[in-house]
Amino acid sequence: MRIAVVDDHELVREGLVSLLIHRSDPPAVVSYSGAVVVEAIVSKPEIVLLDVDLGAGSDPVSTNVLHCVTAGLPVLLISSNEDSMAIRSGLKSGALGFVPKRVSYQDLIEALQYVLRGEIYLSVDLAAILSAAAEKPDLSPRELDALRLYASGLTLNSVARRMGISPHTAKEYLDRVRAKYGHIGREARTRTELYVVAHDDGLLDPAP
Repeated sequence: MRIAVVDDHELVREGLVSLLIHRSDPPAVVSYSGAVVVEAIVSKPEIVLLDVDLGAGSDPVSTNVLHCVTAGLPVLLISSNEDSMAIRSGLKSGALGFVPKRVSYQDLIEALQYVLRGEIYLSVDLAAILSAAAEKPDLSPRELDALRLYASGLTLNSVARRMGISPHTAKEYLDRVRAKYGHIGREARTRTELYVVAHDDGLLDPAP
């Protein structure tokens, strides 16, 4: 198995590489280890193990999967944050399975073997994600904090101060919130629209 490991966390990435090389039978060949999808494709792997979220500024998982699939490469998604919306988006773009990073090594190998054969790997975790309601976006704790503060009427600078981050980072969190709502067909561009969707989804802090 010639595999490209695409993950933005070096320790996780190198841990996966070590397991694949030293515990696979026969040993896997790691053609690429890094966080750049295009470079992974150039390394000519047989399969891509792709982290769902490659960090701030990276392309969405749907775009990354599409790059691989267009190059004729099967993709297995992996993540520590089980963002059901992002995972569904990756599957819709052509990924053949998903495993959380907490799975055992044997489960990972089994998933890779399924995907390498061009088969869909439907784990219990993936089945739960696919059966979950899609009406609400999966927001990270920091995205939820930014949404609550901004929707409550605070300015962007005040949100940043309250969260202990820069205004630029606060804006990134809010942009992600808007994008996630947009992906499920619920546009929330303005502060008022953000307040409405957050209120409707029960995401706002209750009044004291």
